[in-house]
Amino acid sequence: MAIKIKPKSFGPVFVSIDEARVVRYGTSADSVTQVAPPVESPAECLLFSLASCVAISLQMAAEQEHMVLAPFQLKATSRKAEELPSRFGSFEVTVPRNIAKENTTCEYLLKKAKRICTVSNTLNAEIKVTLSE
Repeated sequence: MAIKIKPKSFGPVFVSIDEARVVRYGTSADSVTQVAPPVESPAECLLFSLASCVAISLQMAAEQEHMVLAPFQLKATSRKAEELPSRFGSFEVTVPRNIAKENTTCEYLLKKAKRICTVSNTLNAEIKVTLSE
């Protein structure tokens, strides 16, 4: 018999990256000013790692395509798995749709960044990287 664990969400955390590739962190959309993540828990540490890896991977994907991205901000959340062992079951990183002018270019960069991101490729959980509405 499997033991069920109470569903729990973590985050959101926010990561922004500017044209000079400076990454900044915050725990609300309007407080993304710190150059080091304001980590209150191991869950936040992992979320900040994932979000910053996706942000940097997006920059790398754009540079490989000879594109320059405007500054942007990501949001990351996670849900705890509902069975043992205690772990995360899923993550979601939301990327603004305006990272590129055309929607097909946005989606192409997202897929390419997901392949580049070592943090998301290392985690043994569902990871969705989506464009915001």
